[in-house]
Amino acid sequence: WAARGEEIPCVLTMMADEFGGPIPVGPFAIIGDDSIGRGIVSTLSESRSPAVLMRNHGPFTIGKDAKAAVKAAVMCEEVARTVHISRQLGNPVAIDQKHIDSLYERYQNVYGQ
Repeated sequence: WAARGEEIPCVLTMMADEFGGPIPVGPFAIIGDDSIGRGIVSTLSESRSPAVLMRNHGPFTIGKDAKAAVKAAVMCEEVARTVHISRQLGNPVAIDQKHIDSLYERYQNVYGQ
């Protein structure tokens, strides 16, 4: 996904729950200065996702603590794989935004609280 500069579309309820929509792609950035950090912050400030795919680089995640960031990283890798396989078989069906919003709200504020 990062190699193609393509966000991971929200086609699974677990994505709506955890990421609040697609996993976005941030800009290309050269390693060694602050451009990766700036790209991550800029991209995530426009998304509910705790994960971002930096174009031509790979995933970065955030969370309230290290455990939450690792959870987001594991889930990001899982959905990337699942959606990729799904695309090999046809066109995955995106979840409507109203359902994404409802699922995200429930998961973040009700489920397991």
